[in-house]
Amino acid sequence: MAEETKSKWDRHGRMTLRGAIGGLVAGVIFGLFQMWFLADAGLPADTIIHMIATIVQPDEFFAAGTTSLAIGWAVHITLSVTYGALLGLIATELKSNASRVALAGIYGLAIYMFNFLLLVPLFYPVFEIANQPFEAVAHIVYGFALAPFLVKWHAAAKQEEQMPAIVARAAANADLPAPQPSTWNQGQLR
Repeated sequence: MAEETKSKWDRHGRMTLRGAIGGLVAGVIFGLFQMWFLADAGLPADTIIHMIATIVQPDEFFAAGTTSLAIGWAVHITLSVTYGALLGLIATELKSNASRVALAGIYGLAIYMFNFLLLVPLFYPVFEIANQPFEAVAHIVYGFALAPFLVKWHAAAKQEEQMPAIVARAAANADLPAPQPSTWNQGQLR
């Protein structure tokens, strides 16, 4: 029982760390994606980072143009890593990769809804000027960018090492020694 519990906690810790790393990577992609959108629309690309800085700096700083890019990026990355770690913890309970990928997309949408539909009207009016459809899509992209960090890659690797049952049966029926996993490849089956 103690080994089972330890194993479960180890698994939670590993997935939380993977989610946090994924949050870092996805957060940078997400931030750059938002900056590209603004630049493409003819606005200063760093506007979104200045807006994010208002989470910890007064809104008046944004109006005056004195918000800090460093603070904006620090807040953005901190939130991205935190949200990623939380998703990693939740994904630990899911068994299939398909459900983890689906959860990642739904999670991105849920973050958008929590942030923009609940928190923004209450605490962060600066964000009301953001393009809401784009923000929804960007948050979903963030969720899907987390997905590769949450899937079980080792299962696919183990399947490649295993000899297909049909090859083993064919070798046994032909009175030939079964090929060893290190000496066969799937290309020989074609």
